[in-house]
Amino acid sequence: MAAFEFAKKISNKFVRGNYICGIVDPPDLKQCLLDHSIETCCSFSVRDSGSRSEETKVFYKIKGEEIDHGVPFVHGDFIRLDCRKGPLYYKLKSSTDEEVVRFRAQTTLKCDCPATILIHELKIFPQEKITAPMGVNRKKSARASSSAKIMASKNSDGSYNLPWESIFFVELPLHDAHENHSLSPDVAGFSQRVNYDVKMEFKEMEAMGVKDIDILRAFIAKATKNICSNGVQPPLNSRAFDPPDKDIYNILQAAKKARESGNDEDKLTETLNTYCLRDPENKYIYRPANRATGVKFLFMSQEKWQKDLLEIYGDVILIDSTFNTTDKRNQYLFLVVVRTRLDYQVVAQFLVENQDSATISEALNILKTWNPFLKPKFVVSDYAEAIHNAAKECFDDPQILLCSFHREKAWTDWMRTHDHGFSDDEQQNILTLLRQAANASSTEETKCHLEAITRTGPWQRSQQLRHWLRSRWLYSAKIWALSYRRKAPPFLNSNNGVESLNAGVKGTLKKAGTGRKSFSKLVTLFHGKFLEKKKRKHREESIRMTSAYRKYAADIPEWLHNRPPRFVRRMMRTLEVASEYPQHKVLCISSRDFCVQSQNGEGHYSVQFPSRTQPLDETETCDCPFSVKNRFPCKHLLAVCAGYGIRLQPLRIMKSLHERDYCPHVLNRHRGPNRGKMMRLYDTAAITFAQTLTVVIHPEVYQHFELEEFADKLAFC
Repeated sequence: MAAFEFAKKISNKFVRGNYICGIVDPPDLKQCLLDHSIETCCSFSVRDSGSRSEETKVFYKIKGEEIDHGVPFVHGDFIRLDCRKGPLYYKLKSSTDEEVVRFRAQTTLKCDCPATILIHELKIFPQEKITAPMGVNRKKSARASSSAKIMASKNSDGSYNLPWESIFFVELPLHDAHENHSLSPDVAGFSQRVNYDVKMEFKEMEAMGVKDIDILRAFIAKATKNICSNGVQPPLNSRAFDPPDKDIYNILQAAKKARESGNDEDKLTETLNTYCLRDPENKYIYRPANRATGVKFLFMSQEKWQKDLLEIYGDVILIDSTFNTTDKRNQYLFLVVVRTRLDYQVVAQFLVENQDSATISEALNILKTWNPFLKPKFVVSDYAEAIHNAAKECFDDPQILLCSFHREKAWTDWMRTHDHGFSDDEQQNILTLLRQAANASSTEETKCHLEAITRTGPWQRSQQLRHWLRSRWLYSAKIWALSYRRKAPPFLNSNNGVESLNAGVKGTLKKAGTGRKSFSKLVTLFHGKFLEKKKRKHREESIRMTSAYRKYAADIPEWLHNRPPRFVRRMMRTLEVASEYPQHKVLCISSRDFCVQSQNGEGHYSVQFPSRTQPLDETETCDCPFSVKNRFPCKHLLAVCAGYGIRLQPLRIMKSLHERDYCPHVLNRHRGPNRGKMMRLYDTAAITFAQTLTVVIHPEVYQHFELEEFADKLAFC
């Protein structure tokens, strides 16, 4: 007995035949059985269990031995485990005329081994212990009195009014108790079942999305040390703790099948309740379809951090849909997206069965109810009239914009369709005129190029071309021509960032496996993985770019602090060019107006600075093509600053959506009750600016003045 580690956890132990018997405390029972399995290289399976709580007899001995010198006890539950090589308790399949059974040379593991493990629960009553020495008759009388007292305290539910404790009496077989099979570590170790705790670890990892067997094996090697930390370490060839790949694969498949089975609506309800408990400010709507009453399916959600981002960047929203995210082909996932100064972020999502205007309008109205501050000035999407009509209906006269990428793709695909009958030259001619109309600098030029199309040969002879252009493009130039979107941020020319989010959602579903794409699975993966990953990355990047995280270099101007790295690098290159700009090409016309000659001498550009009396919406401007297109400081503006001692301040530079938003329309956002709530999502990443800022335009004309009056208007973003 001393050679076995498991025997050390047994008290009052004694040997009966080939078994070790004794008492094990409840906290040590699991570890005792685990050590026994490891040391004997044998696995056991439950064959019988029950309860003896209905018995009305009190005992003082078990198997002829007293458990604690006079402590009375009653029997509780019991369990019997047979050796895995024990008797054959099931009937083997045999081939019949009706059924052909696969040929097996080795039909069963069973070898009629008689070894068993018996575990009895004993409810002991320590206060009724008979301790005083006495004769046989007096002992019988004392035991009878104690037994009557114990049974009198028994309740109808099986509990007792007297204080009692639970212990376990175990009978564990030694090696000699096994028969008809080998106990060598190699053979017996491979015949073991996979340990229950190891199996649970595999299932937890599968639920987390880890399916690579090599990764799981490395993780289990470390987990095994924790499982067996208080006992015997298993041998290297133990199948219980180092199962073959096939066993791991079967465990993963069984876990996946169990997780995806059952009522999908019950799982969804449980998942949504968990999310609501995590943050009560999260919003969820789930409405199952009811064909009898005509109620349409709808699921919509918005988390608290998404609402915060929408409040900051809600002047511009992008809407796009994707499909094939669930088993039902007629369900479409819509993403409402904003462009932050770092990336594109999903701020709301809804799943519907139709893509008509009424369905989308219902979802957008719910979004307005959740976000009363939402008043977008621009709505960007592909050429989806349902989205355009819904946006116009739900919001206060937003400007609808068409993604340039989808516009170009629609033009190219239609013109190159063989059935339309256009030659390569005709295709190129029409596409060139359309592109010139799209990229024209004024609305007059746009109209001129569109009129030129009506004078071409393909227009004259093709009714299909005339119908296509009239129905989709000629009379809707306001949504796709750049000349009509001069006040819009430049990044609105494309919504490819939304397309990448759609691809990210599909990628998250793909990594989760090829099983059933249920609705509850979509919600779990979308909220639990996709959105959490986007939120964490945005927060990390927001903190990383602040001076609170890492100090900026001495040669970086103050107005470039706390800016996205790409913008800082671009502006530093522009500053380097501006510092070498010939000053004789910079002419001061007035205290606020300057004329700058281009470096090649072929043109002149006007640079204007706002006065103190002008509102904060007014910013420094230059009419060069670079500044007009990108809306941020160009080399001409910076050359004026370098030559005339103008110090640009962060208050008037780049308070916008991202590094390309040098546009005045975003500076005046969030005045009123929502003012001061900017960046509450990432307080540690909040951008701070000097309270007193000095701008010197010209020493003789401008004097130093403070800009504290504008500090409360600053929208941190």
